[in-house]
Amino acid sequence: MVAQPSPEPLVLRRTYRAAPEVVFRVWTDPEHMKLWFRPGKEFSHPLVEVDLQVGGKYRVAFEGPDGKVDIVGGEFLEITPPHKLVYSWMWEEPNEHAGIPSTVTVEFHRRDDGTELVLTHELADADMKRRHRDGWTGALGLIPEVVAEFDKDS
Repeated sequence: MVAQPSPEPLVLRRTYRAAPEVVFRVWTDPEHMKLWFRPGKEFSHPLVEVDLQVGGKYRVAFEGPDGKVDIVGGEFLEITPPHKLVYSWMWEEPNEHAGIPSTVTVEFHRRDDGTELVLTHELADADMKRRHRDGWTGALGLIPEVVAEFDKDS
């Protein structure tokens, strides 16, 4: 398959009814990530590892309903709690996009009604952009439930 250029990054925006500190923690804490960091509820995580420091690594395994496991990992490039995260993103073999590096930037903006999250994922081609849009859309849709539970626990 020939890669189709994707000059425009994938940009998704969502607003959550929680402070940036809460949304940032839900985004970066492995126990909270297990609850939302997946394309849909039918996926599970055999592995979520996070070393939240610049130069630290993360690695997440997604197990689909068919039993197939895909693993993504990378390195934290910038961490400014609770405002911004920048990290590399690369799938491992046997994923069809294995070895193709990309970069994710997540911004957490305080708003009157909570936090506006802006996710920017710079991807190599149009197919990757389409597939990651679907995955991120599913994941971002699970965050409100996690944020609501987080607030109950606080």
